[in-house]
Amino acid sequence: MMGRRSRLAAVLAAVLLLPAVAPPPAGAAKAGAPKTSTRKTASKPVKKKAGPRKAPAKKAPAKKKVVGLDLPPLPPGRSCYQAGAEVPEPALLKDARIGVPEKVRGGALKSALLVYQVLVDKTGRIAEVKTVGPQPKEVPWPQLHEAAIGALKKYKYAKTVVRGRPSPVCLMVSLNMDLR
Repeated sequence: MMGRRSRLAAVLAAVLLLPAVAPPPAGAAKAGAPKTSTRKTASKPVKKKAGPRKAPAKKAPAKKKVVGLDLPPLPPGRSCYQAGAEVPEPALLKDARIGVPEKVRGGALKSALLVYQVLVDKTGRIAEVKTVGPQPKEVPWPQLHEAAIGALKKYKYAKTVVRGRPSPVCLMVSLNMDLR
């Protein structure tokens, strides 16, 4: 009895060893074959009935889960597993548009890169947002940070399962904002 891998290897080997034969071009006649007429007989064209088109049924998106390794429980003092180092980064299921105030647009600042450390809770929602690095106090930075944090609170990530239970995950999120 052959295993699954050996059957797959046998099929691949058979496919790779087949000679590559290109099909003859359309309308090309074989040498020595009698020539036939390409004239078509007159027939009525078949018309398709134009009925209402039905939109394809939309399937509900499957809930994604990121399954981590069989890691030990979080030690006291830690609130989450680190994405990328301990567990895979969870998939982003839902994001939100950043509502940049109009008074911030059109100035000397054309774009802004904001970096945050976020805590994704057991349900996949962002529970906590921390700014990475110093936060400038001059205008328009406070307004940009408020808009970015408001949008981040609407994000939804896939649940991360560790040892059979949903677990919180910490990850870095960077937002590049166009202010033109």
